[in-house]
Amino acid sequence: MEHAVIESADKFALSKDQQEKLNKYKIRVRKENELFLRHHPEVACLISDFLHEVLLSRPEHVIEFAAQHFTQPNIRNRITRQVNEERKMLRRENRLALKNENGKTS
Repeated sequence: MEHAVIESADKFALSKDQQEKLNKYKIRVRKENELFLRHHPEVACLISDFLHEVLLSRPEHVIEFAAQHFTQPNIRNRITRQVNEERKMLRRENRLALKNENGKTS
């Protein structure tokens, strides 16, 4: 009986070529997604902002809360501010890293 289960599972297994194509596809999609997210830091800010508010409020009806959260008139300004703050922080970190790197090579 166990042998029959293994045989039926093998019918659905990918061939070596299919598995290789699938792996290449997954890698390509991950790279594309990562590039998109790097060019759109507002996505991370939107998600972070929403999770922060959900965890603070702990609403009983999360879907309704999400609908209200993402339709707030000031959300664009709030997220834009957060993105700008993160960019400033990254620039500071980069300057410090360059300073430290230059200090090590002197």
